[in-house]
Amino acid sequence: MRKFMQWVMVVALTCSTCVLTSFSNDDHPAVGRIQDGQWDPQVKNALNELLDQAGIDSYAVFDFDQTSIVHDITNALLVYQIEHLCFADAPAHNFLDGIPTPEDVMQGKGLTYAEMGSILSAEYDSMTVRINAGESIDSIRKSDVYLDFRARMVTLMEAMDEQWGSWVTYLWQPGLLAGYTEAEARGIVSDVIAEHLGRERLAVEQWHSPDGQWGGDVPRGIWVSPEMKDLYQGLEAAGIDAYVCSASLELIVEVLACDSVLGFGLPEERVYGLRFVSGERIIAQFDADYKQPIRDGKVDCIRTYMAPAYDHAEPVLVAGDSNGDVAMLTAFPDMRKGLIIDVGRNPESAIGKLGIQAKEQDNRGRYLLQKSFEYVHVVH
Repeated sequence: MRKFMQWVMVVALTCSTCVLTSFSNDDHPAVGRIQDGQWDPQVKNALNELLDQAGIDSYAVFDFDQTSIVHDITNALLVYQIEHLCFADAPAHNFLDGIPTPEDVMQGKGLTYAEMGSILSAEYDSMTVRINAGESIDSIRKSDVYLDFRARMVTLMEAMDEQWGSWVTYLWQPGLLAGYTEAEARGIVSDVIAEHLGRERLAVEQWHSPDGQWGGDVPRGIWVSPEMKDLYQGLEAAGIDAYVCSASLELIVEVLACDSVLGFGLPEERVYGLRFVSGERIIAQFDADYKQPIRDGKVDCIRTYMAPAYDHAEPVLVAGDSNGDVAMLTAFPDMRKGLIIDVGRNPESAIGKLGIQAKEQDNRGRYLLQKSFEYVHVVH
C-alpha cells in the first residue's frame, strides 16, 4: 500500500564536510556491466553475471516507486498539489473521487468521509478566494486554515487506505488530477520533478493541524540514484530491454521514466502503469479494458503486454520493494533473478520473507536483497 508512513527516515549527515562514495555516469566500465557505487558486492556480482549470460532479446521488469526511484512520485505530486493549491475538479467533488461509500465513518475519526470532504472543499475555497484577492501563496501557507487543510488531506488518505486498501488509494491519489487535460497534468508532473528531485531533498516532515487532531508523517522528495541508472543502462547495453510495471498512474511515471537526462530514457511503450478512461480531460475512473498493474495485475500486465514481444518468454529479472510486487517476483519460474530493494518492510510480510530468503542465501540464490540507495555511506 502507498501510505505516507511507509517510508524510512533519511540518514542524517552530521559531519561538516563529507565525501559520498558514488560515481558519475561519465565513468562507465565495460559495456553491459554495473559499477560498485552503493551496491552490495554480491548483488552487483549476481547482476553482472546476469548481464553476461541473459543474452539479447530478453527483458527485465521493474516496479517504479521505491524500486527504480527513491520515494514515490505520486506522493510527491500530492505534496506539490497541496503546497501549490493546484487541484482542478477535486474541490467541486469534495476531494472524494474514487471513495466507494462517502457516508462511511472514518475509522477512529468521528466523522464521515463526506463530512471531511466538505470541510476540505470549504477550506480550499477560502484559500483560493484570498489568492484571487492578491494574497501570496507564501502567506497562505502560514495560515491555520492551510495547516489544517494539508493535515486533513494526510488523514483522509491514511483512513481510506486502512479501510479499503490499495485499489481505492491508487485511484484517489492520481484522481486528484481530474479535470486537467493530459498535457496540463504532464506539465504539473514536470514541475513536481523540478521541485522535488534530488537526494538532498529527501526528508520526512510532520504535518499536523493546529489543534493536533489531524495529520501525520509525510515523505518529501524523490531521487534517481546513479546505481539504478547504471543498472538500467547496463541492461540496455547487454541487449536486455528494461520495462516499468507500476501501480502509479502511467502518465505520471512516464514523465520521469522516459526523461533521458533526469530519468532512465525509456520509450513510452515500455512503461506500464495505471490507466484511466480516455477523454478530453482526466477522469478518475479506471479503464476496464486494460490489465491494471496492481498486485496480481502486474503479472497479467507482463504476460499480456510485454511477453508477446519475446515469444511469450518470461522476464530474466524482476525488481520490486513491496507486497504489491510479490506476485510478479514469484510468478515466473524462468526468472533468473528477483531484485528486492530493502526499504524496511515488516519481515513477517510477504516481501519481508522474500528478503529473509535472499539474506539467508547470502544473495547467492534466486533473490537478491539490496539496501535502498536512500542510505548512503559517508567518508568523513
